[in-house]
Amino acid sequence: MTRYDPATGMVLERNPYFREWAHDAQPAGYVDAIQVTFGLDPEGEVTAIENGQYDWMYEDVPLDRLGEVGSRYAGQVQIYTLLLYYYAALNVRIPPFNSLKARQALNYAINRHAMVIYHGGAAVATPLCQLLPQGAPGYEPSCAYTKGASPAHPLPQWQAPDLEEARKLVRESGTAGQKVTIIAPLEGRYAAMAMELRSTLASLGYEASVRSMTQTVQFPYVQNSDNHVQLALTGWNADYPSASTFLQTLFACASFRPHSDNSPNMSAFCNPDIDALMNKASAAALTSPTESMQRWTEADRALMAQAPAVPLVQIKRVSLLSKRTRNAIVTLNDEILLSQLQVR
Repeated sequence: MTRYDPATGMVLERNPYFREWAHDAQPAGYVDAIQVTFGLDPEGEVTAIENGQYDWMYEDVPLDRLGEVGSRYAGQVQIYTLLLYYYAALNVRIPPFNSLKARQALNYAINRHAMVIYHGGAAVATPLCQLLPQGAPGYEPSCAYTKGASPAHPLPQWQAPDLEEARKLVRESGTAGQKVTIIAPLEGRYAAMAMELRSTLASLGYEASVRSMTQTVQFPYVQNSDNHVQLALTGWNADYPSASTFLQTLFACASFRPHSDNSPNMSAFCNPDIDALMNKASAAALTSPTESMQRWTEADRALMAQAPAVPLVQIKRVSLLSKRTRNAIVTLNDEILLSQLQVR
Protein backbone atom coordinates (compact mmCIF):
# COMPACT_ATOMS: atom_id res chain seq x y z
CA MET A 1 0.00 0.00 0.00
CA THR A 2 1.81 3.10 -1.22
CA ARG A 3 -0.87 5.70 -0.62
CA TYR A 4 -3.95 5.87 1.60
CA ASP A 5 -6.49 8.62 2.25
CA PRO A 6 -9.64 7.53 4.12
CA ALA A 7 -11.65 10.19 2.32
CA THR A 8 -10.55 9.60 -1.27
CA GLY A 9 -8.87 6.23 -1.80
CA MET A 10 -5.65 4.26 -1.84
CA VAL A 11 -3.02 2.83 -4.18
CA LEU A 12 -1.66 -0.72 -4.06
CA GLU A 13 1.56 -1.47 -5.96
CA ARG A 14 3.45 -4.64 -6.76
CA ASN A 15 5.69 -5.84 -3.92
CA PRO A 16 9.23 -5.77 -5.32
CA TYR A 17 10.34 -8.42 -2.82
CA PHE A 18 7.65 -10.99 -3.71
CA ARG A 19 8.73 -14.19 -5.43
CA GLU A 20 6.27 -16.90 -6.40
CA TRP A 21 6.98 -19.96 -4.21
CA ALA A 22 3.86 -22.01 -5.08
CA HIS A 23 1.54 -21.06 -7.90
CA ASP A 24 -1.54 -22.69 -6.35
CA ALA A 25 -0.95 -20.98 -3.01
CA GLN A 26 -0.12 -17.47 -4.24
CA PRO A 27 0.40 -16.93 -7.96
CA ALA A 28 2.37 -13.95 -9.20
CA GLY A 29 0.04 -11.15 -10.22
CA TYR A 30 -0.46 -9.54 -13.59
CA VAL A 31 -1.37 -6.16 -12.15
CA ASP A 32 1.41 -3.68 -11.32
CA ALA A 33 -0.80 -1.21 -9.47
CA ILE A 34 -4.39 -0.96 -8.27
CA GLN A 35 -5.92 2.46 -7.72
CA VAL A 36 -8.94 2.36 -5.42
CA THR A 37 -11.35 5.30 -5.29
CA PHE A 38 -13.69 5.87 -2.34
CA GLY A 39 -16.92 7.84 -2.29
CA LEU A 40 -18.95 6.75 -5.31
CA ASP A 41 -22.35 5.21 -4.60
CA PRO A 42 -23.22 1.93 -6.40
CA GLU A 43 -25.26 3.77 -9.05
CA GLY A 44 -22.28 5.98 -9.84
CA GLU A 45 -19.93 3.00 -9.87
CA VAL A 46 -22.00 1.20 -12.51
CA THR A 47 -22.08 4.30 -14.73
CA ALA A 48 -18.34 4.86 -14.34
CA ILE A 49 -17.54 1.28 -15.41
CA GLU A 50 -19.95 1.46 -18.34
CA ASN A 51 -18.12 4.64 -19.44
CA GLY A 52 -14.72 2.96 -19.15
CA GLN A 53 -13.53 5.17 -16.26
CA TYR A 54 -13.04 2.26 -13.86
CA ASP A 55 -12.44 -1.48 -14.20
CA TRP A 56 -14.26 -3.08 -11.23
CA MET A 57 -16.67 -2.14 -8.46
CA TYR A 58 -16.62 -3.51 -4.93
CA GLU A 59 -20.38 -3.23 -4.26
CA ASP A 60 -23.08 -5.30 -5.93
CA VAL A 61 -24.83 -3.92 -8.98
CA PRO A 62 -28.02 -2.22 -7.63
CA LEU A 63 -31.32 -3.98 -8.30
CA ASP A 64 -32.62 -1.19 -10.52
CA ARG A 65 -29.58 -1.54 -12.82
CA LEU A 66 -29.58 -5.34 -13.19
CA GLY A 67 -31.79 -5.31 -16.28
CA GLU A 68 -29.63 -2.71 -17.99
CA VAL A 69 -26.39 -4.50 -17.13
CA GLY A 70 -27.76 -7.90 -18.17
CA SER A 71 -29.06 -6.71 -21.53
CA ARG A 72 -26.40 -4.21 -22.63
CA TYR A 73 -23.24 -5.30 -20.81
CA ALA A 74 -23.66 -9.08 -20.43
CA GLY A 75 -20.16 -9.70 -21.75
CA GLN A 76 -18.72 -7.64 -18.89
CA VAL A 77 -20.58 -9.46 -16.11
CA GLN A 78 -19.43 -12.22 -13.77
CA ILE A 79 -22.11 -13.99 -11.68
CA TYR A 80 -21.05 -16.30 -8.87
CA THR A 81 -22.70 -17.77 -5.80
CA LEU A 82 -21.67 -16.18 -2.53
CA LEU A 83 -21.30 -17.94 0.80
CA LEU A 84 -23.81 -15.38 2.02
CA TYR A 85 -27.40 -15.84 3.09
CA TYR A 86 -30.17 -14.03 4.92
CA TYR A 87 -32.13 -15.68 7.69
CA ALA A 88 -34.43 -15.05 10.63
CA ALA A 89 -32.88 -16.05 13.96
CA LEU A 90 -35.57 -17.32 16.35
CA ASN A 91 -34.93 -16.95 20.07
CA VAL A 92 -35.51 -20.47 21.42
CA ARG A 93 -35.54 -19.31 25.06
CA ILE A 94 -38.50 -16.93 25.07
CA PRO A 95 -42.09 -17.18 23.73
CA PRO A 96 -43.33 -17.92 21.20
CA PHE A 97 -40.27 -19.55 19.66
CA ASN A 98 -39.33 -21.52 22.75
CA SER A 99 -41.88 -23.86 21.17
CA LEU A 100 -40.40 -26.15 18.52
CA LYS A 101 -43.75 -26.32 16.74
CA ALA A 102 -43.91 -22.51 16.49
CA ARG A 103 -40.42 -22.44 14.96
CA GLN A 104 -41.31 -25.19 12.51
CA ALA A 105 -44.54 -23.42 11.62
CA LEU A 106 -42.76 -20.26 10.50
CA ASN A 107 -40.33 -22.35 8.44
CA TYR A 108 -43.27 -24.01 6.67
CA ALA A 109 -45.16 -20.77 6.13
CA ILE A 110 -42.52 -18.39 4.79
CA ASN A 111 -42.65 -17.64 1.08
CA ARG A 112 -39.05 -18.06 -0.02
CA HIS A 113 -39.99 -17.25 -3.62
CA ALA A 114 -40.93 -13.74 -2.47
CA MET A 115 -37.55 -13.43 -0.75
CA VAL A 116 -35.84 -14.28 -4.05
CA ILE A 117 -37.84 -11.57 -5.83
CA TYR A 118 -36.79 -8.97 -3.24
CA HIS A 119 -33.17 -9.76 -4.11
CA GLY A 120 -33.51 -9.44 -7.86
CA GLY A 121 -34.99 -12.73 -9.03
CA ALA A 122 -33.86 -16.26 -9.77
CA ALA A 123 -30.82 -15.18 -11.79
CA VAL A 124 -29.17 -13.63 -8.74
CA ALA A 125 -30.77 -15.31 -5.71
CA THR A 126 -31.82 -18.81 -4.62
CA PRO A 127 -34.43 -19.86 -2.03
CA LEU A 128 -32.64 -21.37 0.95
CA CYS A 129 -34.20 -24.02 3.18
CA GLN A 130 -31.18 -25.19 5.21
CA LEU A 131 -28.40 -23.70 7.31
CA LEU A 132 -25.47 -24.85 5.15
CA PRO A 133 -25.44 -22.79 1.95
CA GLN A 134 -24.54 -24.04 -1.49
CA GLY A 135 -20.75 -24.13 -1.83
CA ALA A 136 -20.01 -24.97 1.80
CA PRO A 137 -18.40 -28.35 2.62
CA GLY A 138 -21.10 -30.88 3.51
CA TYR A 139 -23.83 -29.07 1.60
CA GLU A 140 -26.43 -31.41 0.13
CA PRO A 141 -29.70 -29.95 -1.15
CA SER A 142 -32.38 -30.55 1.47
CA CYS A 143 -35.65 -28.88 2.44
CA ALA A 144 -37.64 -30.17 5.39
CA TYR A 145 -40.10 -27.27 5.36
CA THR A 146 -41.96 -27.09 2.08
CA LYS A 147 -45.19 -28.52 0.75
CA GLY A 148 -44.93 -32.31 0.73
CA ALA A 149 -41.90 -32.52 3.03
CA SER A 150 -41.05 -32.97 6.71
CA PRO A 151 -37.88 -33.10 8.84
CA ALA A 152 -37.99 -36.89 8.56
CA HIS A 153 -38.62 -36.79 4.79
CA PRO A 154 -37.05 -33.68 3.25
CA LEU A 155 -37.23 -32.82 -0.43
CA PRO A 156 -34.18 -31.74 -2.44
CA GLN A 157 -35.52 -28.22 -3.03
CA TRP A 158 -38.04 -25.77 -1.65
CA GLN A 159 -41.32 -25.90 -3.60
CA ALA A 160 -43.94 -23.69 -1.95
CA PRO A 161 -45.20 -22.62 1.49
CA ASP A 162 -47.36 -25.09 3.40
CA LEU A 163 -49.72 -22.80 5.31
CA GLU A 164 -52.06 -25.64 6.25
CA GLU A 165 -49.30 -27.52 8.07
CA ALA A 166 -47.98 -24.27 9.56
CA ARG A 167 -51.35 -23.27 11.05
CA LYS A 168 -51.84 -26.78 12.42
CA LEU A 169 -48.48 -26.54 14.22
CA VAL A 170 -49.35 -23.09 15.63
CA ARG A 171 -52.63 -24.46 17.01
CA GLU A 172 -50.82 -27.39 18.59
CA SER A 173 -48.18 -25.06 20.08
CA GLY A 174 -50.78 -22.92 21.82
CA THR A 175 -48.90 -19.76 20.82
CA ALA A 176 -51.50 -18.17 18.53
CA GLY A 177 -52.29 -14.56 19.44
CA GLN A 178 -48.92 -13.84 21.02
CA LYS A 179 -47.00 -10.69 20.13
CA VAL A 180 -43.88 -11.02 17.98
CA THR A 181 -41.53 -8.13 17.25
CA ILE A 182 -39.16 -8.43 14.30
CA ILE A 183 -35.90 -6.52 14.80
CA ALA A 184 -34.59 -5.62 11.34
CA PRO A 185 -31.98 -3.34 9.80
CA LEU A 186 -33.15 -0.22 8.01
CA GLU A 187 -30.79 -0.65 5.08
CA GLY A 188 -31.34 -2.08 1.61
CA ARG A 189 -33.60 -5.05 1.05
CA TYR A 190 -34.26 -5.78 4.72
CA ALA A 191 -37.45 -3.69 4.79
CA ALA A 192 -39.21 -5.86 2.21
CA MET A 193 -38.05 -9.06 3.91
CA ALA A 194 -39.21 -7.78 7.31
CA MET A 195 -42.66 -6.93 5.99
CA GLU A 196 -42.93 -10.37 4.38
CA LEU A 197 -42.10 -11.96 7.74
CA ARG A 198 -44.62 -9.72 9.50
CA SER A 199 -47.34 -10.66 7.02
CA THR A 200 -46.54 -14.37 7.36
CA LEU A 201 -46.65 -14.22 11.16
CA ALA A 202 -49.99 -12.39 11.00
CA SER A 203 -51.40 -15.08 8.70
CA LEU A 204 -50.44 -17.66 11.34
CA GLY A 205 -52.38 -15.80 14.03
CA TYR A 206 -49.61 -13.81 15.73
CA GLU A 207 -49.74 -10.09 16.51
CA ALA A 208 -46.61 -9.11 14.60
CA SER A 209 -44.74 -5.82 14.23
CA VAL A 210 -41.43 -4.61 12.82
CA ARG A 211 -38.88 -2.52 14.68
CA SER A 212 -36.13 -1.18 12.43
CA MET A 213 -32.78 0.34 13.32
CA THR A 214 -29.56 1.12 11.50
CA GLN A 215 -27.50 -1.99 10.84
CA THR A 216 -24.53 -0.84 12.91
CA VAL A 217 -26.88 -0.64 15.91
CA GLN A 218 -29.09 -3.61 15.06
CA PHE A 219 -26.37 -6.25 14.72
CA PRO A 220 -24.94 -5.95 18.26
CA TYR A 221 -28.43 -5.28 19.67
CA VAL A 222 -29.87 -8.60 18.44
CA GLN A 223 -26.86 -10.50 19.80
CA ASN A 224 -27.38 -9.31 23.38
CA SER A 225 -29.72 -11.57 25.35
CA ASP A 226 -30.58 -8.66 27.68
CA ASN A 227 -32.66 -7.16 24.85
CA HIS A 228 -34.99 -10.21 24.69
CA VAL A 229 -35.19 -10.20 20.90
CA GLN A 230 -37.76 -12.74 19.67
CA LEU A 231 -36.90 -12.64 15.96
CA ALA A 232 -33.82 -11.06 14.41
CA LEU A 233 -33.64 -10.55 10.66
CA THR A 234 -30.00 -10.77 9.70
CA GLY A 235 -27.46 -12.26 7.30
CA TRP A 236 -24.18 -14.16 7.49
CA ASN A 237 -21.22 -14.15 5.13
CA ALA A 238 -18.45 -16.73 5.51
CA ASP A 239 -14.97 -15.41 6.25
CA TYR A 240 -13.60 -18.63 4.78
CA PRO A 241 -15.25 -21.61 2.98
CA SER A 242 -16.04 -24.00 5.82
CA ALA A 243 -19.14 -25.54 7.33
CA SER A 244 -18.10 -24.59 10.85
CA THR A 245 -18.25 -20.86 10.09
CA PHE A 246 -22.00 -21.31 9.62
CA LEU A 247 -23.14 -24.12 11.87
CA GLN A 248 -20.77 -23.82 14.84
CA THR A 249 -20.45 -20.06 14.79
CA LEU A 250 -24.20 -19.47 14.60
CA PHE A 251 -25.63 -22.42 16.57
CA ALA A 252 -23.05 -24.04 18.86
CA CYS A 253 -23.53 -23.76 22.62
CA ALA A 254 -20.21 -21.92 23.01
CA SER A 255 -21.31 -19.26 20.53
CA PHE A 256 -24.10 -18.11 22.84
CA ARG A 257 -22.66 -15.57 25.29
CA PRO A 258 -25.34 -14.13 27.59
CA HIS A 259 -25.36 -10.36 28.22
CA SER A 260 -22.85 -9.75 25.41
CA ASP A 261 -23.06 -7.73 22.18
CA ASN A 262 -20.70 -10.33 20.69
CA SER A 263 -22.87 -13.45 20.71
CA PRO A 264 -23.30 -14.67 17.11
CA ASN A 265 -25.64 -17.44 18.23
CA MET A 266 -28.59 -15.04 18.11
CA SER A 267 -31.05 -17.90 18.53
CA ALA A 268 -29.55 -18.71 21.96
CA PHE A 269 -29.64 -22.32 20.78
CA CYS A 270 -27.78 -25.10 22.55
CA ASN A 271 -28.07 -28.80 21.90
CA PRO A 272 -25.21 -30.95 23.31
CA ASP A 273 -25.91 -33.83 20.92
CA ILE A 274 -25.69 -31.58 17.86
CA ASP A 275 -22.63 -29.91 19.37
CA ALA A 276 -20.96 -33.32 19.64
CA LEU A 277 -21.82 -34.08 16.03
CA MET A 278 -20.32 -30.77 14.87
CA ASN A 279 -17.17 -31.37 16.92
CA LYS A 280 -16.76 -34.78 15.30
CA ALA A 281 -17.21 -33.19 11.87
CA SER A 282 -14.48 -30.65 12.63
CA ALA A 283 -12.08 -33.30 13.95
CA ALA A 284 -12.68 -35.61 10.97
CA ALA A 285 -11.60 -32.85 8.58
CA LEU A 286 -8.00 -33.56 9.63
CA THR A 287 -8.12 -37.26 8.78
CA SER A 288 -11.06 -37.95 6.46
CA PRO A 289 -12.60 -35.07 4.47
CA THR A 290 -15.31 -37.41 3.17
CA GLU A 291 -16.38 -38.40 6.68
CA SER A 292 -16.21 -34.76 7.76
CA MET A 293 -18.58 -33.65 5.00
CA GLN A 294 -21.01 -36.46 5.80
CA ARG A 295 -21.11 -35.38 9.44
CA TRP A 296 -21.66 -31.74 8.47
CA THR A 297 -24.58 -32.86 6.32
CA GLU A 298 -26.01 -34.71 9.32
CA ALA A 299 -25.50 -31.68 11.56
CA ASP A 300 -27.25 -29.44 9.06
CA ARG A 301 -30.30 -31.68 8.98
CA ALA A 302 -30.30 -32.16 12.76
CA LEU A 303 -30.26 -28.39 13.23
CA MET A 304 -33.10 -27.85 10.78
CA ALA A 305 -35.16 -30.47 12.64
CA GLN A 306 -34.84 -28.18 15.68
CA ALA A 307 -35.47 -25.07 13.53
CA PRO A 308 -33.53 -22.43 15.52
CA ALA A 309 -33.73 -20.16 12.47
CA VAL A 310 -35.60 -19.63 9.22
CA PRO A 311 -33.16 -19.65 6.29
CA LEU A 312 -34.53 -17.40 3.56
CA VAL A 313 -32.35 -16.75 0.53
CA GLN A 314 -28.77 -17.24 -0.70
CA ILE A 315 -27.23 -14.49 -2.80
CA LYS A 316 -25.27 -14.46 -6.04
CA ARG A 317 -22.82 -11.70 -6.75
CA VAL A 318 -23.17 -9.70 -9.96
CA SER A 319 -19.74 -8.27 -10.65
CA LEU A 320 -19.38 -5.69 -13.42
CA LEU A 321 -16.01 -5.32 -15.18
CA SER A 322 -14.77 -2.89 -17.80
CA LYS A 323 -14.45 -3.90 -21.45
CA ARG A 324 -10.67 -4.01 -21.17
CA THR A 325 -10.60 -6.40 -18.18
CA ARG A 326 -9.93 -10.12 -18.60
CA ASN A 327 -9.08 -13.18 -16.47
CA ALA A 328 -11.51 -12.59 -13.61
CA ILE A 329 -10.75 -15.55 -11.31
CA VAL A 330 -13.15 -16.31 -8.46
CA THR A 331 -11.79 -17.96 -5.30
CA LEU A 332 -13.44 -20.71 -3.26
CA ASN A 333 -14.50 -17.93 -0.92
CA ASP A 334 -16.36 -16.25 -3.80
CA GLU A 335 -14.02 -13.30 -4.26
CA ILE A 336 -12.34 -12.02 -7.40
CA LEU A 337 -8.54 -12.13 -7.31
CA LEU A 338 -7.72 -8.56 -8.30
CA SER A 339 -4.03 -9.37 -8.68
CA GLN A 340 -4.90 -11.83 -11.46
CA LEU A 341 -6.92 -9.41 -13.58
CA GLN A 342 -5.50 -8.60 -16.98
CA VAL A 343 -6.20 -5.04 -18.10
CA ARG A 344 -5.59 -4.22 -21.76
